[in-house]
This record gives sequence, C-alpha cells and structure tokens, in this order.
Amino acid sequence: MILVDSERMRIAESKVMEVYRIDEELLMEVVATRVTDRIAELIGDIKGKMFLIFAGRGKNGGDAIAIGRHLILKGAEVKVLIVKRDEEEFSPLTQIQLDRLKELSPEAILESKDELPRGDLVIDGLFGTGFRGELRDPYASTVRHMNSLGLPIISIDVPSGLDASTGKISGECVKARYTFTLGLPKLGLFVYPGAEYAGEVHIINLGFPLGRYIERNYELIDEELIRSILPHRRPDSHKGTYGRVGIIGGSPNYPGASILVTKGALASGAGLVTLFVTPDISCLLHSLDPEVTLFAREDWKELLPVLSAIVVGPGIGRVDPSFIRYIITSSTVPLVLDADGLNNIAGSVEILTSAKAPIVITPHPGEMARLIGKDTGFVQNNRIAVATDFSRKYRVITVLKGARTIISSEEGTVYINPTGNPSMATGGMGDVLSGLIGGFIARGLSPLSASILGVYLHGLAGDILSKEKERVLAQEVAEEIPRLLRSMMDH
Repeated sequence: MILVDSERMRIAESKVMEVYRIDEELLMEVVATRVTDRIAELIGDIKGKMFLIFAGRGKNGGDAIAIGRHLILKGAEVKVLIVKRDEEEFSPLTQIQLDRLKELSPEAILESKDELPRGDLVIDGLFGTGFRGELRDPYASTVRHMNSLGLPIISIDVPSGLDASTGKISGECVKARYTFTLGLPKLGLFVYPGAEYAGEVHIINLGFPLGRYIERNYELIDEELIRSILPHRRPDSHKGTYGRVGIIGGSPNYPGASILVTKGALASGAGLVTLFVTPDISCLLHSLDPEVTLFAREDWKELLPVLSAIVVGPGIGRVDPSFIRYIITSSTVPLVLDADGLNNIAGSVEILTSAKAPIVITPHPGEMARLIGKDTGFVQNNRIAVATDFSRKYRVITVLKGARTIISSEEGTVYINPTGNPSMATGGMGDVLSGLIGGFIARGLSPLSASILGVYLHGLAGDILSKEKERVLAQEVAEEIPRLLRSMMDH
C-alpha cells in the first residue's frame, strides 16, 4: 500500500485539482461528506449523538467545521470549539465553513472549552499534514484537555501534534482512537511513535486517483504485495532447484546463534543449508538440525561455486575485520550481513561499495549506530532517513530492525513492515530473520523481495504465536513459518 509524506500529498492534491478542475472548497465538501458517511458506518445511528469538535484556523479546521455541519444535517448534536491565538486569522476556506455553520446552527459554536457539554465522541481538527515541531498554547493545553475527556477521538487526516512525514510527535499529541486519513495514507501514521497515537487508521477515498500523481517512495507491506512475491514449488523440482544457503557464524560464546540462523534458512524452504564454523564450536552444536551440513569455516570459498546466498555474522563474535572484508569483496553470490558481520566492519563500511554481489544488511538500532558513528537515539529518531541514506550511499539493501522494521532499497525506496509485536523481544530473533532472508534469496527471490517477505513472515509468525504466549522464542517463530507459507499459498 502506497504511503505519502506531506509534500507528496500536497503535490497530488494540486495535480488532481488541476486535472479534474475542482477547487479546494469543493474538495473540502467532498471530505466532509465522505468522513460523515464513514462515521455513520463506524458507530451506527448518529442521531442524538453529541460530537465535540476542536477546530483550528487552517484547512484541517475547515474540514472539521464542515464535518460538523454535515453531522447536524444527519441529526447529530454538535458543539464546535474554535482554537487559535487572538492575533491569528482564519484561512479563507475555514472562514467560509465557519460562516456556513453560523448560518445553519449558531448555537453550535462555543467561545470557551468551559462551555463544552458531556459528549459521545471528539473530532480533532486542530492541525493536519502541515504540522511540524512543537505545539504551543493554546493548542498544547487544548490537546491535553481532549485527551483527558476519556472519549473516543477521531482525528482528521492525522492526530494533531504528529508529523505526517516522519511520525515524530510534539510534546503534546492527540491520542486518537481512529484516524481518518484523507485520500492517501500518511507515512507518519505507520511508523513509531506516530503509530501509537494514530489508533485505527481509516483511509477516506475522495473519489480521485491521487496515487497516479506521485512517485512510489514509501510503501506499507501488505498481503497483496506479499502474494505477488511468494515463491512457489514446481512439480518437476528437486532440492537443487531451491538453492543452497551458506552460513558463516557461531563461536564458543554464541553457538546458539549459528543454530538459530540455520533454522531460519530451513524455514524458508531452501533446498540445502550449509554451516561454516571453526573446530572449537562444532562439538557444541548438539541441537543442529540433521538436514544442515557442516564444514570448516575456511571452506566457504571452496564451496562458493555451489552456494546461492551467504549469511555472515550471527554469533561469529570478534574476528579479524579483514576476514569479513574479504568475504564482501570476494563473494559472487548475494550476502546477508547481520550482527558481528556488521560490527566487525564498523569504521570501514566503505568496503561495502567494493562488493561484487548484492548485499542485505540487517542491523538493529545499536548496530546501525555503530555503522554510521552516531548514538542509538539518533538512529531511532531518524529511522527512515538513516536507512535510506545508508542504502543510497553504500548501494545496499538496509533492513533496520525494530518496531515497524524499515526496509530500504539501494535506491532509497522504503518499505514499512506492519507485523511483529513486543512478545518477540527475545534473543535470537535476528538470527532467524537473517537465515530466512538468506534462504529466500537462495530460492531465487531478489534480495529486496527476500527481505520484504522474510521480515513480513517473521513478524506475522510472532503475531500468531503471541495470541497464546506472553513471550515468543526465536525457534518457535522458525517453526511457524513453513505453516504460514503453506497457508498463504493455499488461499
């Protein structure tokens, strides 16, 4: 599903108004009609229901006031509180909508929040997609008041106090039960912390093909996209058809990582999985699946001609960085670099530009911070920018893990993953994921498609398991994935 930032939404709206010869006033009436209809669908009969509307001075406020008028015409009770500083003027469209409401129901307009009656629902129309920075009074105190009412809040387009392009929030931000986003879904509603404040997001179709006039820079991974990239098995296939994954990882301190990454690779349906380890660890791999073949770590180069993808790093610990650099510059098959496969090249990431084959990196925020020489807070506050900048600069696919994992293509196209949950915050999850991505590459998917499919299924498996468990183990996720694949292929 395509997502837009504020600027791309503005461009799309302008183009639609030009092509279809409509003006902003008509578009505002369309918004009011469509939103009012969706409210009726959501809550049922609206007659007699009391709506408390908080409207700002800009176009978002104009939308909210127009919605209030349409609700009155459908039999609802409406009270509108206009929020602005004394020196601020209404936008022309908002003034038009305010005049129309005064003509229809002058008693609906309140002067102070002290006049607000008990309500059934709140409509938030203070700020829209143009908001940036921090809310100041009277807006900040109004948002606090709205949140304190204990009523369901419907935010128009985005919750007030939320940056539609980044998901960053002001010190005060409306905590919506529902967000009715207009025309196209906004990026900031689907990444944290914005996703926590958006509630249930409803996309309001305005009847115009807005998506036709924008570049597809951001996408929310959905089932339609996943079904388009699912790998299928041919009747005349054999194990060689589905590729061979090589895994270079594990160490005496982290033998479990090498086991978990092989479980992820096996879960992908790859035909063969080979683990390359040092002699001091092979005796520790008692729970290694019997399907996995075991070789000495230095044998990876000899077997390179028969490998389809290589996963490097899970549990490998501190090694001579030249070893990782040699793999990067020598491999002729796609690489997945995870954990210490990344930590060991921190400070020399320019080696990535010397790779012969595509590279996927799968850092968590701390690993990403080490790669770029920043702290983890910087990464978390700029997740999309960090991922896309790194991908463009070093020509790699970046899978920046975390709540709403970010996947950036080499060109900087962003895919946001909606699956996964806090029950998965346990050791080894990243090992399973890197093996899963490597396995899908071995099966013939492009590194980007393999990353999208792997991240989505990994999170979805965790979502299914968390319905019955408070915490989910990495190996349980690996066990669930083949069933998920079968289920998706059958439907």
